[in-house]
Amino acid sequence: MKTLAFAAPGAMGAAVAAVLSQHGARVISPLSQRSADSQQRAHAAHIIDAPEAALCDADIIFSIVPPEFALSWAQQMAPHLQAAARKPLYVDCNAISPETLQQVAAVIEATGTPFVDGAIIGLPPGEQNPDGPRFWFSGPHASQLAELSDLGLRVRIMSAENGAASALKMSYAGINKGITLLVSAMLINASRVGAAEALHEEMTESQPQILKRMKKAAPDMLPKAWRWAAEMDEIATLNQGELATDRLYQALGEVCRQLAADRRGDQQLSDLLAAFFQPDAESARAD
Repeated sequence: MKTLAFAAPGAMGAAVAAVLSQHGARVISPLSQRSADSQQRAHAAHIIDAPEAALCDADIIFSIVPPEFALSWAQQMAPHLQAAARKPLYVDCNAISPETLQQVAAVIEATGTPFVDGAIIGLPPGEQNPDGPRFWFSGPHASQLAELSDLGLRVRIMSAENGAASALKMSYAGINKGITLLVSAMLINASRVGAAEALHEEMTESQPQILKRMKKAAPDMLPKAWRWAAEMDEIATLNQGELATDRLYQALGEVCRQLAADRRGDQQLSDLLAAFFQPDAESARAD
């Protein structure tokens, strides 16, 4: 039986762990210091509590944490990995830039531990995404992860060095989440000056696909804005200096922080965004 370790039972990590458990894997993670919600997710996913040092006994360690913690968690694990007689495969699946990825890889590889660059694209496995996300892996040890297909994951192996999977993740997120943030900002700006109804009418006629997308994407984004901020910061470093995209994604990161602060405060921005889609609801009632 494969033993697979997870840095933390977050929403994505726990959902992926549940799939692996259902397919016969033994899954472990440090749980004693986690919140009640995290422990509940872990229990539902059949994750077994284990101290950090014991994660080194696993066949594979998955680092799936908020992007700002990817490097610090690797540094935290490094002494345990250094002391381990048998090295696991360390897979970084975080939303970080190739530059940050190389820093993480340097920490892990210095312990003699083999390292894989990973990217998760798609929602966590569940009702909204029954097939689960796609896992892209790159680097010299990536081929070893092809066997995860037998444990219920959708695996893609890239013929590329470490950093390629992270670049893929950053590029995809820059498109997918970037569009959501940019359009949300414009919907809020139009609403502030009394143009919401006219913009809604115009988009209904000329941009119906974007309007349909945003009706779902905007509400889904708001509770995650705090987490998206660090991801936008990472995207800003992608090919920095080649194009002016660094300033664009730094600005989108600031938009994320403003939306997150708004949700903790008077929610004026959130209310404007929600109100923009009211014509859809009123039209449905009229029908």
